[in-house]
Amino acid sequence: MDHDFAGLIVILLAFGAAALVAHVAVQNVTLQSRIFQRFQSISRVSDQTLDGATLSARRFIRVSPAQLGINLAEQRRIRRTLIRAGFFNHDGVVIYTIGKWVLLGLLPLTGALVLANLGSSQGDALTKIMAMLVLILIAYYLPRAFLSRRQRLLQDKYRVTFPDVLDMLVVCVNAGLSLDAALNRVTQELGPENVELRANLNLMAGEMRAGRSSVEALKDCAERLGLPEAMSLATLLQQSIELGTDVGISLTTFSDEMRDKRMSRAEEKAAALPPKLTLPLGLFIFPVVLIVVLTPVVLRIIRSGGI
Repeated sequence: MDHDFAGLIVILLAFGAAALVAHVAVQNVTLQSRIFQRFQSISRVSDQTLDGATLSARRFIRVSPAQLGINLAEQRRIRRTLIRAGFFNHDGVVIYTIGKWVLLGLLPLTGALVLANLGSSQGDALTKIMAMLVLILIAYYLPRAFLSRRQRLLQDKYRVTFPDVLDMLVVCVNAGLSLDAALNRVTQELGPENVELRANLNLMAGEMRAGRSSVEALKDCAERLGLPEAMSLATLLQQSIELGTDVGISLTTFSDEMRDKRMSRAEEKAAALPPKLTLPLGLFIFPVVLIVVLTPVVLRIIRSGGI
């Protein structure tokens, strides 16, 4: 039994070390190369500014999605999902597919090794089979759940920044800039904390320089962001251009509406806070307060011989 327990500890430590190394490597390559590789021509970043990790990723990743058996429609779907989640690496489809396959094989294999070292006394065969099926389901849905969570977080981040972007756009349009120049200027004003939004706007600017209209490029950008407010802005600009109305007045009205919506969301979250605090207060804080208040009284009664 001691030998089985030692083997189990060794397997868990090896799996933890491998997972930690893989996580650090993926995070390092992704954070340093996702913007530069996808938007090098747009942002005018030369190869000399790329660091070693990015160059290593370019040198060793030579597999195309077609070689992995992914058709064009599936490639577009995965790339759109990755961009919505904030991953702009040019080889993102390949990295995501290989990572999903590795996880789908590694997690059940590790579970099988752990269950094999536990011995037959720890559970019957049916329990082990059920555990393996659960691990396979977790390995299959974990990448999708991770991307979905990233998309929700980025959408919340975009909703907070979007009214400020509209305010800057209104200022630029009212100052006499055209819509394309105003969008380029707003993109330049975004700070490093909004790197994902700036990358999407840089891609939109590249599409406009390639000959697409600003409305069509903005619609594609709204589709990549997954933000209904951005799609509403594209529709508003299209209607303003087609009907010949003043774009500055339309943007000002829309900007005021977006700021009101942001304030409404903040007030809604503040109003939902007291009901959410009821359960923690009742389970953790109220019993402690009750103990602190009643303990001296109970001790006095005990000392006076009342109990």
